[in-house]
Amino acid sequence: MKKETTLRALTLMAGLTLIGVLMAACAVADVPPGAARVTFVVHCYDVGAGSLEGRPGVLAVERGWRGFHEVDRVLYDPQQVTVEQMEEWLKEADTYVRTIKPLSGKAQEEPPR
Repeated sequence: MKKETTLRALTLMAGLTLIGVLMAACAVADVPPGAARVTFVVHCYDVGAGSLEGRPGVLAVERGWRGFHEVDRVLYDPQQVTVEQMEEWLKEADTYVRTIKPLSGKAQEEPPR
């Protein structure tokens, strides 16, 4: 019984890891000219998306997972809104954890503040 449970847990973890990798690969694709993408790790992606959607410069918010963490992937116009402003909106909603910014086409995780 213990071996079966361990095998199921390992299979589940491998599946979740693969899903996270695929979602991360999709997150950097299809960014229109003049737009940028940023990913926020949040306590609740619905609360995070609700605090960002409809704000000036926020073009789209995609809810999802990265590993075992809820994330909001945001497509935004950097001429209208900054990452710091979006972080503040998420903090006001009490859901902000940290920011994952793309760096030369690769995701770079910022250290927690």
